[in-house]
Amino acid sequence: METAKLPEGFTANYQDGILSVTDGDTELEKKMDNALVDVNVTEEQVEFKPLRDKKDIESIAKSYKSHTENLVQGLQEDYVYKMKGVYAHFPMTINKKDGQVQIENFLGERFPRTTDIMENVEVEINGEDIELSGPNKEKVAQTAARIEQLCRKGNRDPRTFQDGVYITDKGENE
Repeated sequence: METAKLPEGFTANYQDGILSVTDGDTELEKKMDNALVDVNVTEEQVEFKPLRDKKDIESIAKSYKSHTENLVQGLQEDYVYKMKGVYAHFPMTINKKDGQVQIENFLGERFPRTTDIMENVEVEINGEDIELSGPNKEKVAQTAARIEQLCRKGNRDPRTFQDGVYITDKGENE
């Protein structure tokens, strides 16, 4: 059985396969629905009990414990990803507009490349530096991955064409 402790002032609720953790102000939810893992919520902890003694079922319970700890940690302190835009010949411009990140003039292209910013993720752009922050680790990481994937270069040699936006730092706010 795996157990995730809840800090003082935090509450958890498990209903219809969705675990929600609240610190009083903010609530984060994560779908944790597996027929072979039993989830019990008490005042102080969340227990994940595999219903069979198989390694794959036990690993699901351990993953659920890690997800719960990530939710608690995100409510205590935001996750922060830092990114850097790199270009050699064509100066690209990175903007935030209408809930999207826009990269203009990437490799001299006429039309901007855009991607959506996931909910509850704050994006700050300062020249070529981008900082993403938010309480949900998965949404911050997914938004960073989307921005990084915007700069796919197709069938070009990555040693020569190093233009793009890259993740430089992952972690919590300091």
